[in-house]
Amino acid sequence: MSWNRLIRQQKPLTVSLISFLLMLVIVVIIGLVGGRHIIGYLQERLVEHGIDHNEEVIQGIRPLLERGLEDGVQPDAVVADFQRFIVHAKPFGVRLFLIDLSRDMVIADSLKTSRLPYPVKALVETPLRHFDGSLISDVREWDGTAWRKTAAGAIELLTLHPLNLSGSAPRHWALGVSSDLSELLVFMDELHLHLDVVLLLTYGFIGLLGFLTLRWVGRRYESGLEQQVAARTRELEAAHERLLEQARLATLGQTASILAHEMRNPLASIKLALSGVSRSDSLSERERQRLALVLGEVDRLEQMLSENLEYVQPVVRGEQSVSLDELLDRVLELEQPLIQDASLSLSRQRCEDCPGLRLDRRKMQQVLLNLLKNAREASPPGASIGIVLERQENNLVLTISNQGEPLDSAIREQAFDLFFTTKARGTGLGLALVKRVVQEHGGRVNLFEDGEGRINVRLMLPLEA
Repeated sequence: MSWNRLIRQQKPLTVSLISFLLMLVIVVIIGLVGGRHIIGYLQERLVEHGIDHNEEVIQGIRPLLERGLEDGVQPDAVVADFQRFIVHAKPFGVRLFLIDLSRDMVIADSLKTSRLPYPVKALVETPLRHFDGSLISDVREWDGTAWRKTAAGAIELLTLHPLNLSGSAPRHWALGVSSDLSELLVFMDELHLHLDVVLLLTYGFIGLLGFLTLRWVGRRYESGLEQQVAARTRELEAAHERLLEQARLATLGQTASILAHEMRNPLASIKLALSGVSRSDSLSERERQRLALVLGEVDRLEQMLSENLEYVQPVVRGEQSVSLDELLDRVLELEQPLIQDASLSLSRQRCEDCPGLRLDRRKMQQVLLNLLKNAREASPPGASIGIVLERQENNLVLTISNQGEPLDSAIREQAFDLFFTTKARGTGLGLALVKRVVQEHGGRVNLFEDGEGRINVRLMLPLEA
């Protein structure tokens, strides 16, 4: 299994936690290594400071010894004076001593006021080393600064330089200074421990903060991706619905074309023949009623064929802007006599400042005709039909309302579906055509009931249309 595949199989939170732990381990390692480097650097600086301090002490005291010996003072007197002088060095954190290299004996020591002289071995009881780690086997080869680890585990710096004497003065004396670095090194160890703890806590907090920040950013990014995926899914679903609608339209168009071609001529012949028979004087009243019923069914078949052909024809917008009020005027000229015959009243609100739209004039007129026809047929005698055209922001809104029986929610939701109808002799194409034409113009249409019990059809068209 590849690494990429393994990662893809994990949950986002698991990947985030693993990334956080890896980042934390890396940061901790870097922090510990960095802290150790800092402490090592500080220890080196402390050692260098200790060496410089020892050298300064030697440079300050050595001239006093050299001057006394060169002035002819007896060596024993010089050593006695030096011993009385260096007993005060302890409070300054250093140890002063004087070595006779010819005898390998310590002849003066600030820590010992008795049993002088004593062998150098008693001064450096543990191995003395150069800073490169090599041992110093012969004290007479020791010139400069060395270090040793005492029996108590302390670290001691020792600096030794021979005296620069001339004439008959002894030439094998060397002045030495030692300083104990234990307290400083213990302090550095404690500092190292505290620094590691602070670094671990700091890096842990930074890592946690980074993890939470990344997680927050990741969630925002995932949310954005989810929204994009949801939007793309809706677009695909809409495209799929459009494809299905186009397929249905194509199938319906082919069917309607075949029916129109195969049935219109026979229907016309039947209608012509029946019309001629109906004019005969030898028919009884019952026979005339039956002929009228058959002629009505022929007309209904012709209307169904016409509505099918009208539904499948494409929407083609004209180049010139069309006023909806003008289209309503033409539709009302056709519907006004029928409205009066049904004993209905009509109220209309025009929109004087509504701009014209680029529309398919013929199909939009058919849409208005279907809506007014439905309102008329659904209204009881003596009721009123309302027409309101207004502008709302970037849309033209046409509302046609009528009084009638309340509609349940199932009918309102399916009213614009293809072939859905509540009429005994309806085709279910009228409102479906309304919905299709309005959507092709970038608008939308819905059916609802207001608080006064009126049934409303609201058609909304964008001004961009």
